[in-house]
Amino acid sequence: MQESAEKSGMRMAELSRRSGLSVPTIKYYLREGLLQPGRRTSVNQAVYDRTHLERLRLIGALTSVAGLPLAKVRAVVDAVDGQASEVEAMGVVQDALIDEAETDDTAASAILDRAITARGWHCAKSSPAYRAAVNAVAMLTTENLTPILDRLDAYVEAAEDVGRTDLDAIGDAVSLEERIRGVVLGSVLRRPLLEALVLLAQQHFAQDLTRSEES
Repeated sequence: MQESAEKSGMRMAELSRRSGLSVPTIKYYLREGLLQPGRRTSVNQAVYDRTHLERLRLIGALTSVAGLPLAKVRAVVDAVDGQASEVEAMGVVQDALIDEAETDDTAASAILDRAITARGWHCAKSSPAYRAAVNAVAMLTTENLTPILDRLDAYVEAAEDVGRTDLDAIGDAVSLEERIRGVVLGSVLRRPLLEALVLLAQQHFAQDLTRSEES
């Protein structure tokens, strides 16, 4: 039944039901150009297909889950609709998801560059992610947390494993729209999971450390 509806087209009410968004919200996205128009069947009627549903699910992930403002949502949608490559589109998503961080700490940049170069990474130094990483290194330096900085290579290696796992997890998505949605949801929802797992790992190894000191 669902497949048949997608082939023949969905009315607005069906699109609303399946996307979980209200009709006024969908019409707003249509007016704003975030959602492509449906196929007209009459002056006042149109039908929609799977691509419209995918777009609404992407917008929902960007707005409801990631909490992005409309301007950033538009930038992501424009990248998906435009001539951007998949890598470029994902770069736009990354830029939208991370808060801007301004720093000109050359010493912190050098520390970060050494660590990521050792892993063979090719990163855009103009990206918000790079600037955020530099800012984090600078803050660790200011707080004199050298034990963490001395182990930066290990943190980079762990981040590499997480990044590769993130992309592997969306590898079966059949469209760019679905892959971008997977990046958004995976990045936003994975953060609290990973942070909690790190805390649990700390608990585990702290117990080992305590037993070692007592013996």
